[in-house]
Amino acid sequence: MNAPATAGDFIRTFNRFEFKYVIAEAQAEALIRDLGGYTTPDPHSPTERGYPVYSLYWDSPDLVCFWEKIDGQKYRRKLRFRLYEGSNDAFVEIKQRIDQTVQKRRTLMSRVDAHALFANGAIDAAREHGVVDPVLQEALFLCRHHLLEPKLAISYRRRAFFGSHEHDLRITFDTRLQYDARALDIRERFDTGKYLLPADLAVLEIKFNHTVPLWLTKLVAKHNLMSRRFSKYARAADLEFFQGRHT
Repeated sequence: MNAPATAGDFIRTFNRFEFKYVIAEAQAEALIRDLGGYTTPDPHSPTERGYPVYSLYWDSPDLVCFWEKIDGQKYRRKLRFRLYEGSNDAFVEIKQRIDQTVQKRRTLMSRVDAHALFANGAIDAAREHGVVDPVLQEALFLCRHHLLEPKLAISYRRRAFFGSHEHDLRITFDTRLQYDARALDIRERFDTGKYLLPADLAVLEIKFNHTVPLWLTKLVAKHNLMSRRFSKYARAADLEFFQGRHT
């Protein structure tokens, strides 16, 4: 059993670019075969099934985070909690976009502590008092400023690869993307939800700090991949609240 984490035990900041693609699973498998000579699998996904990822997204009553994405605002932030199978902990994450650059700040804490700190909504300034972790401070401020509340849970399976020589390069394939608007307790995850994409589609993400290597550019061209704007949360929120009219 994992030892309980204390907020601030694990704080990391990422600053990177992302390209996203929605592709058929068969196309994903063909690309994965071509990646073999250039990448190494993430140790968390040693098999073809990958590993499960569960995220709990927060938004305001009027869905300010959703509309910022739909409107294409150059600067926007969103709050989510991310859980991995077999762990009693959760990452509290703030994902921020500034034009084409994606920044992510996150800290690790136990699910029980996260639930206690963020429970019951209507967070006031008093709850922030005494919190020294900068990610938690920012998350609590966003909750109070925008009246954020748990809005959607999203689950999927991920296969991930790192560049063998480009250590900042990460390539992920997400499948079986599902969401639920009722299972919003950070301490638990849903088993089966509604599909936010057809089950035979995958989301490919290419994440890097500086430039995409030439070999990967050639593979993207070989497989006729076309990047597109795509947000798992925005797609799920659109389906749940607007019958998919905006994405």
